[in-house]
Amino acid sequence: MQRDNAIDSVKGFAILIVMLGHCIVLNGLHVTDKVLYDMIESVQMPLFMLVSGVLASMGVKTTGSGSGMKKLGTRAVSYLVPFFSWFVLVHVYVHVKAGTLSPAMFWKELKDLLFQTDRGLWFLMTLFVATVCVMIAQMLADKAIFKEGAGGREKKQCLKAVIFAFFSAVMYVLFFVQSRLGNTFLSPSLMVEYFPFYLLGYLANGYGTDILAVTISERMRRKLENMVPLFTALMFTGFVLMALCLDLSAPVQGVTTFAVQMTASFLGTVSCYIGVSRIAREHQKKTEKRDFLSFVGVYTLEIYVLHFRFARLLGISEKGLQLYSFEGIFWVVLTFALMSILTAVCIMILLRIPVVSLLLFGKRHRPFSCRGDRSA
Repeated sequence: MQRDNAIDSVKGFAILIVMLGHCIVLNGLHVTDKVLYDMIESVQMPLFMLVSGVLASMGVKTTGSGSGMKKLGTRAVSYLVPFFSWFVLVHVYVHVKAGTLSPAMFWKELKDLLFQTDRGLWFLMTLFVATVCVMIAQMLADKAIFKEGAGGREKKQCLKAVIFAFFSAVMYVLFFVQSRLGNTFLSPSLMVEYFPFYLLGYLANGYGTDILAVTISERMRRKLENMVPLFTALMFTGFVLMALCLDLSAPVQGVTTFAVQMTASFLGTVSCYIGVSRIAREHQKKTEKRDFLSFVGVYTLEIYVLHFRFARLLGISEKGLQLYSFEGIFWVVLTFALMSILTAVCIMILLRIPVVSLLLFGKRHRPFSCRGDRSA
């Protein structure tokens, strides 16, 4: 599938704010920061989920849902192989160093990982579960519609969207119930928090055009398109105001707290997606070259699994810094630069070894290219 530079740019933006967030939180500077890290935390992973949903819908639209189901094995390799490989690698390193390596300890920690996925690269497991859910919902929606019927393709797609959304909502409720019952297998609380964004990306990109064609006139669509920049600015402004006035990282203690945090994440995530992708598309019209963000976006998985391992090298958590100070900003920038350089060097080396690349990143890559030209 041909890469979309605009979507790669959104992924590049997302991974850069993830890196900045880890520079802050892994060095304890979030304690003195009640705004910036809240904003990053509210957007970073929901934005990745949104983009992943968009990409998943592209695959279905291009190849059909049957082929989409056949891709489940590929998705499993891409997400689950690095999820478990990094667990094994870190487990062996830690316990060999401590002299406590044993089969019993391995199975205990593997079980702990499956019931608390944030002990490892939780995003990969959550993304895989979300992918399975939408593939099942898509298959059920396709099976429910056997023929065109009156009204043509657009009405058929609208009906499919309703059926797809229904089955997706049922699975979401099941995850919510599982979480409330205290069963933590595969961390259903993470699905409760992030699956709506994956579903939003899938529905908007996979069915949005057809739904608009049935429900809104062509003239009204053009008017709405012209107002997108204004809506985006208003959403981002609302997000910033919520970050300034509320504690968006407070523990969820009820439906109200959850709703407020999800609203802030929605406003920030959607406005960032629209803003970055529109800027990238305008850049693409002017030049055929990739911009920096789209280049970074090609390697988001590699950066995701590696970068945070270098976040504490400068030991700035021991310096007693305030984030909003010259010294705090200086050390965060320095940490970010060092982390970026070491991550890039590791990626360049590891991508040259196919077996290592498969185990650590879930894909057989061509060597790291400064052009970043790889298929999606």
